[in-house]
Amino acid sequence: MTPAAAPAAEPVPLRPGRPRSAEADAAIREATIDLLADAGYANLTMSGVAATAGVSTATLYRRWSSKVDLVVDVLSVRAEERPLPDTGSLRGDCRAWLRQMVDGMGETTAGPLMAGLVGEMARNPELADAVRTTLVGPRRAAFVALLERAERRGELRKGLDHDLVIDMLSAPIYHRVLITGAPITRGFADKLVDLVLEAVTVR
Repeated sequence: MTPAAAPAAEPVPLRPGRPRSAEADAAIREATIDLLADAGYANLTMSGVAATAGVSTATLYRRWSSKVDLVVDVLSVRAEERPLPDTGSLRGDCRAWLRQMVDGMGETTAGPLMAGLVGEMARNPELADAVRTTLVGPRRAAFVALLERAERRGELRKGLDHDLVIDMLSAPIYHRVLITGAPITRGFADKLVDLVLEAVTVR
């Protein structure tokens, strides 16, 4: 007589991992921004971020595998906190976007952080590629969609190079922050929008 087959073993339930702490995430992100502004990317270390945030390096590495991943993710989250506007008009969208930029640049950490990051991107291809792919690319794609909406509404001249329009709107602000140090205000942003739209909109 053939012996009865042994019952199949019950699967052992996996123990859930330790849940992420929103407070720890916020502390890590704030520490990363502060250290980037104070010391620059080259001098930023995972252990330094962990110590400043009051968490262990193991906690940090559970979330981000490298310094590049950490920095790009922190900057991406910061950008997502300022979504591109949809006011229903090109002028309204551009004014809201540039005012948003000006407000962000007014933060005490913005200028030093940007200057240090741009300088490091010139020396660090891995960082440059990550920033352009993860942060700059999606942001510009969203703004292209904004311009395409304006084109469908008949506000924007057809056949324009959308990337060039974006550069025309944003480059003067970066130039003032990084090169001349001239003041950037909401009034400056509004004048810039009026000047650029004079060249690209349907009359």
